[in-house]
Amino acid sequence: MSRARRTGKVDKLLQGVLLVDKPAGLTSHDVCQRVKSRLRIGKVGHGGTLDPFATGLLPLLLNGTTRLMPQLQNQDKGYEAVVRLGQRTDTMDPTGTVLAEQDPSDVTDEAIAAAVQEFLGEYSQTVPRYAAARVDGKRLYEYARAGEDVELPVKVVEISAIEMLSVRRAEGLVDASIQVECSAGTYVRALADDLGEKLGVGAHLLTLRRIRTGSLSVQDSISLDAICEQNEQWREQRQALQNGGERVPFVAEHNAAQWREFLAGSLIPVADLLGGVPTLRLSGKLADRVRSGQHLRKGDLSALGAGVPDAFKEGDSMVLEDPAGVCVVAVVRAACASASLVRRDSSSVVFEVQRILR
Repeated sequence: MSRARRTGKVDKLLQGVLLVDKPAGLTSHDVCQRVKSRLRIGKVGHGGTLDPFATGLLPLLLNGTTRLMPQLQNQDKGYEAVVRLGQRTDTMDPTGTVLAEQDPSDVTDEAIAAAVQEFLGEYSQTVPRYAAARVDGKRLYEYARAGEDVELPVKVVEISAIEMLSVRRAEGLVDASIQVECSAGTYVRALADDLGEKLGVGAHLLTLRRIRTGSLSVQDSISLDAICEQNEQWREQRQALQNGGERVPFVAEHNAAQWREFLAGSLIPVADLLGGVPTLRLSGKLADRVRSGQHLRKGDLSALGAGVPDAFKEGDSMVLEDPAGVCVVAVVRAACASASLVRRDSSSVVFEVQRILR
């Protein structure tokens, strides 16, 4: 075991949204824990659960960036899915028990394509029995596993784009590949079940791959294996140095810089996550004040030097970095427009603290 792990030291400086291509067979929590361990960082959260059988884009929020989790969870999503017609399962996916079977061979490709298009726009979707949504303080899957009946919630979701990509027919099975762009909170397995009902043969979601969350794409992601392999390579290098009598202390700044370079384009900076907003670098005293929740006033702007934009509107967001530019201290919102500064005194609040990233 390395010295860093014996002493419990972790890197709390590495920030951003790490785009991981989640493999099948792991829960989203499993992926968070593996990345947290390999990167030796303090906190990891995810921006939207993927079921264990699903693959694709899992955005991970590192350290203080976890404070921005709602920003990701509430964004639209894009998926590629395969729907198996003719088999309905209790979980609406391949992990469940088959409830009913019907020969789907008479359903034409044209009928499938037409039925798929009927889901375009808003529709009322019943939340699956095996879901994490709560009813009376208890998760739905807990009722299901206990064999208890409960009225399932109905929610309005929006399918902004949907199309049938292909149909595969073999050995009496009919698998329809579809691509879906939908609002946050849409259950694609419920969509698959509803498609089967519409076609009159039943169906379940066979595979699911998330390809997009907001503006984030799976094409920019990194595999979990690549992260684990790189960590193992660095661990072996450290072990070789220690075996040679060299002391290898854990330094958070070095760890953050090393991983930032390796992860490259799969690690999205906080400013980019917020749409490429300006970044202001704080002095040490200002950073301490902001960490305690104090807003920035007009009299503080001179300490920010040339970093303050010449023009900004009320409501504009910005990020504040620590003096070394290593991590983001907070996300702030302009409390006034730059044009009004000439009429304000030095005590006027200019930037209100919205989120402290710690």
